Amino acid sequence: MDMRMMSPDQATEKEPLVGSRSSSGRVWTMSLVLSIACAIIGNSLQFGFQTSCMANTQTLLNEKFHVSDVTMSTMVSGIAMGGLVGGLSAGLIADRVGRKMCMALNNIPMLIGTALMALSFNEYFFIFGRIIAGFAVGVASGIAPMYISEISPVSVKGGVGVSHQFMITLGILIAFVLSIKDVLPADPDKAWTWHLYFAFPVLPALFQLLILPFCPESPNWLYYNREREDLARLSLTKLRDSRETAEEEMEAMIKERTTGKETVMVTYGQFLTNPTLRLSLLIGVVLQCAQQLSGINAILNYAPAIFKDAGESNADLAPISVGAIFNLMTFVS
Repeated sequence: MDMRMMSPDQATEKEPLVGSRSSSGRVWTMSLVLSIACAIIGNSLQFGFQTSCMANTQTLLNEKFHVSDVTMSTMVSGIAMGGLVGGLSAGLIADRVGRKMCMALNNIPMLIGTALMALSFNEYFFIFGRIIAGFAVGVASGIAPMYISEISPVSVKGGVGVSHQFMITLGILIAFVLSIKDVLPADPDKAWTWHLYFAFPVLPALFQLLILPFCPESPNWLYYNREREDLARLSLTKLRDSRETAEEEMEAMIKERTTGKETVMVTYGQFLTNPTLRLSLLIGVVLQCAQQLSGINAILNYAPAIFKDAGESNADLAPISVGAIFNLMTFVS
């Protein structure tokens, strides 16, 4: 099987085409800010909340459903099961239907999964809901950074990219704060609020569904994937709030496409046999493995139990410090 791969010169040449600073010096426009907020609140925040919403609720759910340790671990890991499929599907869906439509459609499994968890009367419905919501989380983790990167000016692209991670950590912190005992009682018969707790993702989903119609489609997708120069120009004009800037960027995109270097064809086998490609592949794999093998996901899902075993009396409050540090270090980065 062949894969298309851009040369470094192409990547450098293409990057500044969509989203450069306008001739008047204006970078932030209302349309751009609204589009970024729509993407990170409706996707990244969901990602963070769904990742950590089980940390303080396992004891409550165990008393409610009376499940074994294996079943509880399945309830926790259901989000990762669905996320694996969703993450692999994100690029395919976004290329097929567009960035905006992908985000809109992704709210369907998110709302279905959320409803199943919030209204669950047994552990099986809850697990099924976690898996479905996990699929939506996987798609969200791919489409959010893709969309905001393609619509953002180059001068702020790095900072905007970090906003995706910041909103994930904010979602984690919100999940920890809303699940402390003062907010979410430990008695499952009295804790009717646990239904509302697991229904929280409805709020960012509704926000995105309300705002998304006012957000422009990615100019990149319109021009490179659909070959709609007219619609790409309209999208750029709305994002930059300047016809002159939009025309300049559109001309640059056209020039890049017509005069750019030919795409280099690379096979999967060459990733293993070519020393340069093999090293790049190895670095990418090791970085991803290091992130997962660091144990951070276990900490996020079992932080209260870890702090309790360490002798912390307020084990439900301690995870908030983890979430706060996440937010602080993301902001610093």
